[in-house]
Amino acid sequence: MRLLLTVDSYEWRSDSESWRPRPTGAGAGAGANRPTGVAVGNFGKLNVFACPQDPAHPHRFSVQ
Repeated sequence: MRLLLTVDSYEWRSDSESWRPRPTGAGAGAGANRPTGVAVGNFGKLNVFACPQDPAHPHRFSVQ
């Protein structure tokens, strides 16, 4: 299984230099830099794993 996707409860913090969304295109209005408010578990991360050999194999999930 390989990590396919990670959904984090925290998108970005205003006091850090980590990744932040960059407003672009027509949707870059006043709400473009607002977090979605997604909360995974107890504000953790959801990891989705997939089989690289056979996409028909079921995905696996881990909440941290």
